Amino acid sequence: MKIRIIGSVGSGKTTLAKKLSEWQKIDYFETDRIVWKREETEVRRTDSEKAALLTTILQNENWIIEGVHLEDWATESITQADAIIFLDLPKKQIRSQLIKRQIKQLLRLEAAHYPIRLTMLKKMFYWDELFEKRTKPLITEQIAQNPEKWLVIKENTNIQVIQKRLLQMKATQNNSF
Repeated sequence: MKIRIIGSVGSGKTTLAKKLSEWQKIDYFETDRIVWKREETEVRRTDSEKAALLTTILQNENWIIEGVHLEDWATESITQADAIIFLDLPKKQIRSQLIKRQIKQLLRLEAAHYPIRLTMLKKMFYWDELFEKRTKPLITEQIAQNPEKWLVIKENTNIQVIQKRLLQMKATQNNSF
């Protein structure tokens, strides 16, 4: 199965990808790791580098790709996905999750890929606003074009419920051939 997970910063994309990866025994990939070379310093890849890396991932028979990125280089992951999960959680919940993540990272209970500072938390709140204003309308358009491929999650949902809905989507797709 090919699954694409989309949502704002702090919506739980990586957590869901990890759980689905364990369930399906499928590798998962983060679009942030496609965008950024994370070495001693972070270096942004060029669009052609990102597209090449994504193409390599898409050649796998099954995959899970999570991330906010919907730019041109990422389009093929949407096109090829059997199911697209949109984590459309309430702003209050996302903000709460961002604050909890920051605290866990400060306490070193969770790894951080960036400096743990109040300014970073403010940036994440800003990115959530941008997602709401810019990205969410694009997602809404894509859902309208191909609704049977999308699973929209509007609240924290038990993983078993998501698994069941994915299996139903897969069965429906198999019956349409």
